[in-house]
Amino acid sequence: MVVVLSASAYGDDDRILKLLCPERGRIGAFQRGGQRKPQGLDVGVRAKVRLRRRQGGLDTLAGVDLEDPRIHLRRGYGRLVLAQYGCELVGAFSHEEHPEPKLFGLLETLLLLLDALESDPGPAVLAALELKVLTFAGVGPALDRCSVCAGLVDDEMVFDPAAGGARHARCGGGAEVAKGALAQLEDLRRTPLRELVDRPLAPGLEPMAADLVRHQLGHELGSRALLVGL
Repeated sequence: MVVVLSASAYGDDDRILKLLCPERGRIGAFQRGGQRKPQGLDVGVRAKVRLRRRQGGLDTLAGVDLEDPRIHLRRGYGRLVLAQYGCELVGAFSHEEHPEPKLFGLLETLLLLLDALESDPGPAVLAALELKVLTFAGVGPALDRCSVCAGLVDDEMVFDPAAGGARHARCGGGAEVAKGALAQLEDLRRTPLRELVDRPLAPGLEPMAADLVRHQLGHELGSRALLVGL
């Protein structure tokens, strides 16, 4: 079982697919043009695939059985862009030939949620998604303790993505944060996505989550910029 993370053109009619498998992690696969229309392997689709493994090269797609085409989420532009970003984000933090059950499960949860919604979710889902991806990838930020001294959060905290998240002002560096902001971020990280669909988000929290992702990757993902414009 896999989820399609991305699909890019190769030559006139072929494609290179990036897939996420809970057992194998991120997989690159070559899809010939003649296989495209019957299978409908678009970004976010869940399918069972048969791959011919090649030594030193991309696997070749040998067969596909669609399990969930996610047709409903494609009826809303905001939901579709968030699904694309979720796939790109999870793909950026997953590894090849390394089991990724937590990231796979998180992505599946997001895509099932977006496919079930009648309208776009609020910004809390986006911020929570970013925090959860970082955590499941093993680079989650310190939000309830100082990243320098490991002391508990107090009333004088700063935020520095490059230093691992929260830190006491007395421990140096970082930007001031509003009282309670770190606790709200930690709550987003721990709350299931389905419970955040309509939750309001305090100003400034979404950029903090985005800054953490940007620091880890060294750049902003292309589909993240599309979300900003919605």
